Amino acid sequence: MSRELTLIGVSGSRTGQQIVVNRRSMVIGSARQCDIVLHDRQVLERHAEIVQALERWFVAPLDGSALVALNGQRISSRQRLQNGDLLSIGSATFKVADR
Repeated sequence: MSRELTLIGVSGSRTGQQIVVNRRSMVIGSARQCDIVLHDRQVLERHAEIVQALERWFVAPLDGSALVALNGQRISSRQRLQNGDLLSIGSATFKVADR
Protein backbone atom coordinates (compact mmCIF):
# COMPACT_ATOMS: atom_id res chain seq x y z
CA MET A 1 0.00 0.00 0.00
CA SER A 2 1.28 3.45 -0.88
CA ARG A 3 2.26 6.00 1.71
CA GLU A 4 0.20 9.15 2.00
CA LEU A 5 1.25 12.67 1.28
CA THR A 6 -0.48 15.58 2.98
CA LEU A 7 -0.66 19.10 1.57
CA ILE A 8 -1.26 21.73 4.25
CA GLY A 9 -2.57 25.05 2.93
CA VAL A 10 -0.42 27.96 4.08
CA SER A 11 -1.76 30.64 1.69
CA GLY A 12 -4.53 31.10 -0.84
CA SER A 13 -8.02 29.62 -0.90
CA ARG A 14 -7.02 26.46 1.02
CA THR A 15 -5.23 28.14 3.96
CA GLY A 16 -5.46 25.93 7.04
CA GLN A 17 -6.89 22.96 5.16
CA GLN A 18 -5.23 19.58 4.79
CA ILE A 19 -5.46 17.62 1.56
CA VAL A 20 -4.51 13.95 1.72
CA VAL A 21 -2.94 12.51 -1.43
CA ASN A 22 -3.62 8.80 -1.05
CA ARG A 23 -3.55 7.54 -4.64
CA ARG A 24 -0.57 7.03 -6.91
CA SER A 25 -1.72 9.84 -9.20
CA MET A 26 -3.89 12.90 -8.50
CA VAL A 27 -4.58 15.84 -10.81
CA ILE A 28 -4.79 19.40 -9.45
CA GLY A 29 -6.77 22.00 -11.37
CA SER A 30 -9.83 24.21 -11.55
CA ALA A 31 -12.05 21.69 -13.38
CA ARG A 32 -14.63 19.82 -11.31
CA GLN A 33 -13.27 16.51 -12.62
CA CYS A 34 -9.86 17.06 -10.98
CA ASP A 35 -8.91 15.11 -7.86
CA ILE A 36 -7.91 18.34 -6.08
CA VAL A 37 -9.97 21.35 -7.17
CA LEU A 38 -8.58 24.85 -6.61
CA HIS A 39 -10.82 27.84 -7.26
CA ASP A 40 -8.16 30.29 -8.37
CA ARG A 41 -7.94 32.46 -11.50
CA GLN A 42 -4.29 31.45 -11.92
CA VAL A 43 -5.07 27.71 -11.95
CA LEU A 44 -5.72 25.97 -15.27
CA GLU A 45 -8.42 23.32 -15.67
CA ARG A 46 -5.73 20.56 -15.53
CA HIS A 47 -2.81 22.36 -13.91
CA ALA A 48 -0.47 19.83 -12.29
CA GLU A 49 -0.22 16.21 -11.27
CA ILE A 50 1.16 14.61 -8.13
CA VAL A 51 2.39 11.07 -8.70
CA GLN A 52 4.06 8.39 -6.62
CA ALA A 53 6.84 6.28 -8.11
CA LEU A 54 9.11 3.90 -6.19
CA GLU A 55 7.79 5.16 -2.82
CA ARG A 56 8.68 8.77 -3.72
CA TRP A 57 6.32 11.64 -4.53
CA PHE A 58 6.68 13.96 -7.53
CA VAL A 59 4.85 16.97 -8.93
CA ALA A 60 4.70 17.96 -12.59
CA PRO A 61 3.00 20.82 -14.42
CA LEU A 62 0.55 19.54 -17.04
CA ASP A 63 0.83 22.62 -19.26
CA GLY A 64 3.78 24.84 -20.18
CA SER A 65 1.92 27.91 -18.93
CA ALA A 66 0.97 26.37 -15.56
CA LEU A 67 2.44 28.27 -12.62
CA VAL A 68 3.94 25.60 -10.36
CA ALA A 69 6.74 26.43 -7.93
CA LEU A 70 8.68 24.31 -5.46
CA ASN A 71 10.35 26.16 -2.59
CA GLY A 72 9.94 29.43 -4.46
CA GLN A 73 11.45 28.21 -7.75
CA ARG A 74 9.20 27.81 -10.77
CA ILE A 75 9.39 24.30 -12.22
CA SER A 76 8.72 23.15 -15.78
CA SER A 77 9.25 19.41 -15.39
CA ARG A 78 8.69 16.65 -12.84
CA GLN A 79 10.31 17.37 -9.47
CA ARG A 80 10.52 15.31 -6.30
CA LEU A 81 8.46 16.39 -3.29
CA GLN A 82 10.01 16.03 0.15
CA ASN A 83 8.78 16.59 3.68
CA GLY A 84 8.73 20.32 4.48
CA ASP A 85 8.77 21.52 0.86
CA LEU A 86 6.57 24.46 -0.11
CA LEU A 87 4.51 23.74 -3.23
CA SER A 88 2.79 26.66 -4.98
CA ILE A 89 -0.02 26.05 -7.46
CA GLY A 90 -1.30 29.34 -8.87
CA SER A 91 -1.66 31.67 -5.87
CA ALA A 92 -2.06 28.84 -3.32
CA THR A 93 0.90 27.49 -1.33
CA PHE A 94 1.01 24.19 0.50
CA LYS A 95 3.50 22.69 2.93
CA VAL A 96 4.31 19.08 2.07
CA ALA A 97 4.08 16.46 4.82
CA ASP A 98 5.21 12.97 3.78
CA ARG A 99 3.88 10.23 6.08
